[in-house]
Amino acid sequence: MKFTNTIDANGFKVTGMADGTNPQDAVTKAQLDAAVQGYSWKAPVRAATTANITLSGAQTIDGVSIVAGDRVLVKNQTAGAGNGIYIAAAGSWARATDMDTAAEALGAAVFVSEGTTQGNQVWLMTTDAPITIGTTALVWTQVGAGTSYTAGTGISISGGVIAVDTSVVARKASATIGDGTATTITVTHNLNTQDVAVSVREVSTNAGVIADWVANGANTIQLTFGVAPTSGQYRVTVTG
Repeated sequence: MKFTNTIDANGFKVTGMADGTNPQDAVTKAQLDAAVQGYSWKAPVRAATTANITLSGAQTIDGVSIVAGDRVLVKNQTAGAGNGIYIAAAGSWARATDMDTAAEALGAAVFVSEGTTQGNQVWLMTTDAPITIGTTALVWTQVGAGTSYTAGTGISISGGVIAVDTSVVARKASATIGDGTATTITVTHNLNTQDVAVSVREVSTNAGVIADWVANGANTIQLTFGVAPTSGQYRVTVTG
């Protein structure tokens, strides 16, 4: 049977529903409860702190001009017990009534609606029980965001790109050479530097070979042999 008009339950519940499986299916309360399990969602806050603040009066937080009545996530107090969700006031701020007991604090999650760096973020209170409001440090962690990275030795980070720092880390290029005719052979390595080291070995024996070479360009070297190598006789590796 298909409905062709709005259904008004007139204050009654729809019961006995199967779990939704397709994108446009209705979902049951059990499915919703499972989706938010472990999170105690609070009303959104207007802004979130980025440093220790004085819990009183109008002030600017993360670029947002906070006025009396605004909800603020305070998460960076020097004394972590002062963290929490507050209602701003002209005088002393008070903890929000949905976040002023231990039971309300466990698993608390909140959306930050504005802010230069914290706007449109979700934060989760991760301190374990037992909690005493005003005594226990409340730790807040951002959820739903990518992990930040710090470049170590040999790694460079620029915007969203992580790359090898070629000024620190050596790279290499290898090629098999020899055609039975040429005594001067150019190898292209594309390392974009003339600060290179070159090694040559004989393919059949893996013995090292001493060869004259010159870094004749930022991306090439030139090898010179007294006798033309046979086809595929040598393997050359350029490191730089």
